[in-house]
Amino acid sequence: MLKNPIKKLKEFVGESLLFPSYSVRRKLSFRYLRGSGLEVGALHNPLEVPPGVTVSYVDYATKEENIKKFPLIDASRIVVTDIVADGCELSGIQADSQDFVIANHVLEHCANPLLALLNWIRVIRKNGIIFLTLPNGEKSFDYGRRITTVEHIVDDYELVKCGQGEKFREKNREHYREFVEISIPNLHKVQRNLKTYATEEARNSYIDKLWRESSDDAHFHVFTKDSLADFLQYVIANHAANLAVREISPSRSAFEYVVVLEKMS
Repeated sequence: MLKNPIKKLKEFVGESLLFPSYSVRRKLSFRYLRGSGLEVGALHNPLEVPPGVTVSYVDYATKEENIKKFPLIDASRIVVTDIVADGCELSGIQADSQDFVIANHVLEHCANPLLALLNWIRVIRKNGIIFLTLPNGEKSFDYGRRITTVEHIVDDYELVKCGQGEKFREKNREHYREFVEISIPNLHKVQRNLKTYATEEARNSYIDKLWRESSDDAHFHVFTKDSLADFLQYVIANHAANLAVREISPSRSAFEYVVVLEKMS
């Protein structure tokens, strides 16, 4: 009689604000992932996958380079990069060659998220899975930023497609500004050792640096569950009719959403 209530209590505690966990990610991983595939940008927090599932880790940096870039992360936790490549492009990965692509907290870092998603769809085979996790813009440290619209994402994609790269890059400056002026101060509330930029001169200088380097450290785009669903509906209607949404599930006290997509043919 008490089994289900106890199970529900454990799940609640496991996903509460005080004790957040990755139980939703794990549950959906074990439900959907089979065979062999890729994980983009795992760094020190790779997705737990079922026994027998093989994952190759994709990153634009080697493990040694990531250790230098992230000195505050325990080096032993940083995964070995199996494929050094731009995870939003996967240009060296053959089409229809993977059973899955995992990208947890990656899509918001992609300046061109529609192109990234289409590239992930390209490399998975029939019945392949795309497993995504994205921060909830209403609860994460991006709170207060503008929610990215489908129109904005499509405009970015079309600018790049039509060869207007400079106009696309110029648009990204505003993303960097929001990240520096809103996201970083929010994040500083919980990570007190994070560097902040107190003066307008310091903020502008850092924004210019991110922009010059085309850095992907910033969150370019901010999603809610509704805006994410709108984006996926657009992709299916206009680019990937063979794609099906299997899950959009809240995780970690709804600070993030886990998305599972399946390529039907």
